[in-house]
Amino acid sequence: MEKVVAVAMSGGVDSSLTAAMLLEQGYKVFGITLRLWVSDTDPDDIPLAVTDAKKMCDFLGIEHHVVDARDTFYENVVDYFVNEYAAGRTPNPCVFCNKNIKFDLLLNKALELGATHMVTGHYAQVRYNEDTGLYELHKGDDPSKDQSYVLYTLNQHILSHLMFPLGAQKKTLTRSMASDRDLPVANKPDSEDICFLPNHNYQKFVAGQLTETPKPGRIVHENGEVLGTHNGLFNYTIGQRKGLGIAYKYPLYVVRLDGQTNEVIVGPNESLFTNKMICKHYNFLSGTIPKELRATGKIRYAANPSPCTARILDDTTMEVVFDEPQRAITPGQSVVFYDGTQVLGGGVIENIL
Repeated sequence: MEKVVAVAMSGGVDSSLTAAMLLEQGYKVFGITLRLWVSDTDPDDIPLAVTDAKKMCDFLGIEHHVVDARDTFYENVVDYFVNEYAAGRTPNPCVFCNKNIKFDLLLNKALELGATHMVTGHYAQVRYNEDTGLYELHKGDDPSKDQSYVLYTLNQHILSHLMFPLGAQKKTLTRSMASDRDLPVANKPDSEDICFLPNHNYQKFVAGQLTETPKPGRIVHENGEVLGTHNGLFNYTIGQRKGLGIAYKYPLYVVRLDGQTNEVIVGPNESLFTNKMICKHYNFLSGTIPKELRATGKIRYAANPSPCTARILDDTTMEVVFDEPQRAITPGQSVVFYDGTQVLGGGVIENIL
């Protein structure tokens, strides 16, 4: 039986090498690309990611399919991004894109087109555990490129249809292998922008998307002193020190953004440390929700894992307590749980206790 896989093509080196490798291994390969909503572009213009992906598919001699997800993407990711910032939270749009777009809409389309698996260039690993009969998600072997943090919303059905061929290698090897195969994108730089914000200026973007002009509010020391005013909560993040426009006798940092009172709360560095939070939108990859879980947790993509305990409070709410205080826990970001290299699950940080 012919093995058919769909490679999620972005026009970059990771997905392009992935497609080339699978062709060499005897798979029937076709490319599939999301057409997403992108700010500051003419709606009729084809995004660069789509045209670059088509060029690579032509170079490799494989079919290329485009899935127009502009409306769904705007509703599920862009709207969420804007609303979270407006409410004083700091969202991670990749988490919600993976949940609602890449590994839902795109995966389903790939299966409809006849693929048994969708393959991506993510630096993570899917393993099948014969003892438990479950699929597991593990970190990529390259710690500088590991993307497992943003994949904690996956489930058993999705994992059973995924392949991450690059997860067991370093990015330097990927570029070397692409060069050996004369892939035109071997030296193409990695994208570091939010995909729908080419200029990466999220403050300007959020301000332009809001239906009402942002209301000025107070900048307040945690001791109650009013120190200044702000022009929108979305212009600030937890842990921020520079650009506050206030003066004080010692350095001050943003320690909280209060969406109810429209206030930016500031305080000394030590006030950024806490160990307890409430989370929503939790998910566990095994499909079984534990009443209590001991694990190591990461409070943001670049954070070091630290021991913690998660307790399920109800169908929508989870409490997480770290053994040691963590700096700048940020509502809107995710806490992700690991057992060694294995991703167990995670949730979106709602507030800090």
